[in-house]
Amino acid sequence: MKKIVFWLAFIVGILALIGSCAKKDDESSTAAATAFTPTTTASGSITVGSATMSGTYASDCNDLTGSSAIGNYLPSDVLANRDVLVVTGSDNVSEEMYMYTDTSCTNLSGYLKDGNDNFTVGDASGSNYKVTYVEATFKVTAVTSTAESFYESYFSTNNITNQGTAVDLVVGTEYSMSSNGNTYMNLYSVTSTQVQTGDDSSQTQPTAMDSLVMTKQ
Repeated sequence: MKKIVFWLAFIVGILALIGSCAKKDDESSTAAATAFTPTTTASGSITVGSATMSGTYASDCNDLTGSSAIGNYLPSDVLANRDVLVVTGSDNVSEEMYMYTDTSCTNLSGYLKDGNDNFTVGDASGSNYKVTYVEATFKVTAVTSTAESFYESYFSTNNITNQGTAVDLVVGTEYSMSSNGNTYMNLYSVTSTQVQTGDDSSQTQPTAMDSLVMTKQ
């Protein structure tokens, strides 16, 4: 579609909210770290300060039981989530959120992918680095019928379409739409084994981290 401002507000809002929930719930999360393989293929590498990002980074399973996000911004069958970052090129990253119907992050409800292009590293901000990127694509996959109904209802209620066509999800099938090409600012903390990010914004430079720590897989 020509403009998906409402859609971008929706997805950025979801990721920001989940980041906040993840940050708040991090200390109480008890699920052990396990190897994770996303549906996105990693490629290339990006240098951030003295560290290099490459491959896939994933957080531990984050228990969202009792979170206000469930039922309002997430399908009602979601009980936990996992933040994932995949480096997909020399200046491309995919920021992803996987949602689960159990607190051990075993059974998927669905997942969201924010495809960012022209990833550029700027000045250091303490031990973190300011970055900018263009939000190029958004993808959503409903794995359960509950997730399918939730997202289709949300799109319909908020008049979000894909080039004028109503969003019609199919369970188990990835649905993709292009973004509006806006440039976003964020904050990245990168080590040899971990990545953490802030809550990106097209207007204000983030100054703090707002997501789970993701470990290289």
